[in-house]
Amino acid sequence: MALTGSILLFQGHTPPEEGMYPLSEIANVDLVKAGLQIDPKEIYNPGGISLVDALVRVGGCTGSFVSDKGLILTNHHCAFDYVRAASTVENNYLENGLHAKTFADEIPAQGLTSMITEDYRDVSAEVLSAARGVEDPAERTKAIQKKIREIVDREEKKNSEIKAEVSEMFIGQTYILFIYRIIKDVRLVYIPPRSIGEFGGDSDNWMWPKHTGDFSFLRAYVGKDGKAAPYSKDNVPYTPKRFLKVNPNGVNEEDFVFILGYPGRTFRHQPADFVKFHETVQLPYIENLYSHLIDGFASLSKDDTETELKLAARRNSLANVQKNYLGKMTGMRRLALVEKKKKEEAQLLAYVNGDAALKAEYGPVFTDIAAVYNRMFELGRTQLATAQLRTNVSMMRLASLLIDWSKEEQKEDASRKTMFAEKNRKQLMETIANIYKSYVPAADQLAFIKIAGDASGFKEMAGLNFIKELTDADGSKTKVKNFASGILVNSVISSKEKFIELFEEDFEDRSEAIAADPLLSYAARMAGELEPVEKEYDALNGRLLPLMAKLLDVKKMWQKKNFIPDANSTLRLTYGYIRGYSPRDATYLSPITTLRGLIEKSYGGGDYTIPYRLKELYDAKDYGRFVHPKLGDVPVAILYNMDTTGGNSGSPVMNAKGELIGVNFDRAFEATINDYAWSESYSRSIAVDIRYVLWVTQKFGGADHLLAEMGVN
Repeated sequence: MALTGSILLFQGHTPPEEGMYPLSEIANVDLVKAGLQIDPKEIYNPGGISLVDALVRVGGCTGSFVSDKGLILTNHHCAFDYVRAASTVENNYLENGLHAKTFADEIPAQGLTSMITEDYRDVSAEVLSAARGVEDPAERTKAIQKKIREIVDREEKKNSEIKAEVSEMFIGQTYILFIYRIIKDVRLVYIPPRSIGEFGGDSDNWMWPKHTGDFSFLRAYVGKDGKAAPYSKDNVPYTPKRFLKVNPNGVNEEDFVFILGYPGRTFRHQPADFVKFHETVQLPYIENLYSHLIDGFASLSKDDTETELKLAARRNSLANVQKNYLGKMTGMRRLALVEKKKKEEAQLLAYVNGDAALKAEYGPVFTDIAAVYNRMFELGRTQLATAQLRTNVSMMRLASLLIDWSKEEQKEDASRKTMFAEKNRKQLMETIANIYKSYVPAADQLAFIKIAGDASGFKEMAGLNFIKELTDADGSKTKVKNFASGILVNSVISSKEKFIELFEEDFEDRSEAIAADPLLSYAARMAGELEPVEKEYDALNGRLLPLMAKLLDVKKMWQKKNFIPDANSTLRLTYGYIRGYSPRDATYLSPITTLRGLIEKSYGGGDYTIPYRLKELYDAKDYGRFVHPKLGDVPVAILYNMDTTGGNSGSPVMNAKGELIGVNFDRAFEATINDYAWSESYSRSIAVDIRYVLWVTQKFGGADHLLAEMGVN
């Protein structure tokens, strides 16, 4: 009977659709039929205030305002790096948590800038006009990028309070200008201890059932004049246009829910060759490398709190990507995704070949795309390895920055790479400072030996001199290890002060210093050798822009429908239902976990260790008003069939009345494939239930004042 009732209930709902709907598409979605109980204009109203005004971008995540005093609710892992930066061995907020009892006690989240969407408009015609008549693919890409920068600079000069971004919605076709209000002063308010906010650790990452209290409270501040201002004790809490009502009663199974957020990147409109490149080249390479680094960083951090604090955010980020990529590869094989896309493309090609006019216009697109990807496969590991040397080896990253600056400095400001533009100088300096804050020489050596050592074995890189000089004829990797223990960690730029001095010197003096320092001169040689490779890669991407635009055009004709653009960190809506799923044979996972399940896991220790106080509250059954009436327990996490990806972390999960009932933070392992394909059967995302957020904040944290501020009695 229970199963029959579940099926009948499901049949009564409008099936959720694949799609992260842009603001412009929300009016075309029948949300009321799906279960929404408010006017859709309450969600997005171009002419007035609506729920989207309560949304805020928090770094690479999403957050929402939950009070009229700028209180922001987001994920623990979104605040993690800023909590780490504020922590010391003596005041380890990362491990022990943080509770600011007054506004004066709130701690700056150093380096965090938040943004609120203010407006958007289509600038496709203006962007694409810059490429009209430009035949060379690399020059076409440069022309588009230059035009985008012109648009951004023009808008930002109009108002110093905003940040402008031009986002590509459909490759080579559609470009939208987004205007964001900037919040420069964000502070840490309440952060649960790591054993709650990261409960389950790597073991439970991308897994269901889950019991992680992945939430944090921050606060936005502005100057007394209401304008964006950097941290000052004189700043005042920001008053948002709208904040979300928190519903402490939560939701039940099969309830309608929706999310507003800033999903990062999806690839559903990409061709089969793109997916094949990811499955066979990019994902395996990164997964293997990150697994090695994660284990190495863990060893370096063992019994060393200072090193642990420096490496914690990096290790967490690597672990998140590594397991995500493992899930993606598993999903691709399980779904035979490449073969499925090839079959679809063969059917599309047959459609094109069936019409002479279509064949003339679109026939060459398929072979041209295949030719581009054939070359990308040949260059792939070279691009990946050198990119990782420049990102996961701190000294190589800094050396490359210095080499790049010496080149960009010679250009007019408007022609420089964005990071080196004069208006971004402060942000660049903050990035450099943060690299030094997390610098651990032994971690650099570990990463360099792995990345350069692997690269020395790639036949496609054997001809590059900067690899040759690190390659032993006997394959022993002795030269790589000697470089790592000597040149890499003994450069003049191991001192931040010396790096800044070199950065600010004139070109001639800096060039002499680069030539004199073994690491900097190595980085300069590497940059010189890679320049033609990078130019070719840029040209290949430039060739893809018009090809992908044509592929999408003819695909729309064939399927006789429009498509939702891939995610690109712009504001989107997705909707669905609180719903379990069956990930494998003879297994059904229900959609709500409870405090009891958390306690049961805690007996295993390790990733499941909890504060003693949490167990005391459970034993006393001190649930307050946050107990689920049917389960007789505090709900911890909820599962739903919405369409999410990275960037949706911290997104508010809302009920049919637009009230906050959860904070999105993860996906089930099977749903890591969401970036490439979505399905009702396996695509499940995870939120921390608002009842657990409130219970921990009040009963464990003693932060009753925050509940009062949110209007929760």
